[in-house]
Amino acid sequence: MNAVKLIIAAVLVALNAFFVIAEYALVRSRRARLEVMREEGIKGARLALMQLANINEYISAVQIGITMTSIGIGALGEPALAALLKGALGGALGHGAAVAITATVAFLFISCAQLVAGEMVPKFYAIDRAETVARRVARPLQLFSVLFRPLIVALTALADRILRLLGVDMSLERRGGSPDELKRLIAESYAGGHIDPGEAGMLRGVFHLHEQEARQVMTPIPAVVTVDISEDVGTALRKCISSGHTRVLVTEDSNTDRVRGLVHASGLADRLMREGPHASLEPIVHDAPIVPETKALDDLLAELQRERTSMAVVVDEYGRVVGIVTVEDIVEEVVGEITDETDPAAGEVRKLANGDWFVRGHVAVTDLSDYGLDLPVDSDAYNSVGGLVFAELGRLPRRGDTITADGYSIRVESVRENRIEAVRIRERGRRSRAAQEARQES
Repeated sequence: MNAVKLIIAAVLVALNAFFVIAEYALVRSRRARLEVMREEGIKGARLALMQLANINEYISAVQIGITMTSIGIGALGEPALAALLKGALGGALGHGAAVAITATVAFLFISCAQLVAGEMVPKFYAIDRAETVARRVARPLQLFSVLFRPLIVALTALADRILRLLGVDMSLERRGGSPDELKRLIAESYAGGHIDPGEAGMLRGVFHLHEQEARQVMTPIPAVVTVDISEDVGTALRKCISSGHTRVLVTEDSNTDRVRGLVHASGLADRLMREGPHASLEPIVHDAPIVPETKALDDLLAELQRERTSMAVVVDEYGRVVGIVTVEDIVEEVVGEITDETDPAAGEVRKLANGDWFVRGHVAVTDLSDYGLDLPVDSDAYNSVGGLVFAELGRLPRRGDTITADGYSIRVESVRENRIEAVRIRERGRRSRAAQEARQES
């Protein structure tokens, strides 16, 4: 008889394992994967999705199953094993000692068996293969839920009532993950090899948009190609083509603080064909949103979508224009650098109208010699222009910081995540020499 009870207890351990595996499979399953399985016609996926949509009910069902099997294991397994052990000991020990020893051994053995075979192994198995397990256990779980439905409904309603009195909403099916949980999931998925570095970077970039501001991704105004409203279509189109951009900023009186809007290359070409190269720019100038430099990128992207435009003008706290931001600049924060056949090859090193040089921070110092800029080289301390400025400053850079190096003045124009994105380089004394030459000529 005791042997039969042990067999029943072993069956109950197996049933306990079934309910545990069903519980963790439901909790850890991802709806998107189950939907893919359903579309592929994989058996059990449709029922698993239905159970996931009513997860409270089925979690209650498995909890009832776990409780019932656990009680049965304790009620049948421990006394039966203790009796068998007591019989095996015979009269070697006194009655009291035999009862104490056999009861302790039986308790430890049954508890370990239930913990390992009925809890730990099925739990970790379900976590590792949640969707596959969920669809495989869906049918027997559904049968159990139907058989015990009155009890499940009653206990679920009672638990829901108590939790509501405590101010807790137990509607798991409506609860989503917090941003921090999603970030952690991305990190874990990347570490586990489920997503590649590029996918992980894009997902992290989406969350990063809210933390980034317009000033961190903008193109500084000294590096922006502009045309004056007084210039004609032919001149503006030549500037647009030579810069490699599809749109240029339109200013008034060559003052970047007086922005009129922007013009597109297609609009310039169309007006040139219709009206000739000397036609006015005025009719084809489009308004450009003006945004503060502290505007978050996700809000800025939403505004650009609402305004149906691809560029915004960035101003500082005093209303001065400090740069521009395009949709491409924002998207690059998610997907990385975008380069196409229209990007100018010299975009990273550009000579400005006043003779200064606009240089991206990652450009190698040695490469600048091709442009006649001979900056000091120290391969042990730095390689890039940004590294040179960082080494000279000896602290985290800020926009507006200026250093001097071998006759050049280098001003930080853009900083992103403590990294120098762009600088303006000016040869010291260049203007004074030009002024002296002008005085000599006069």
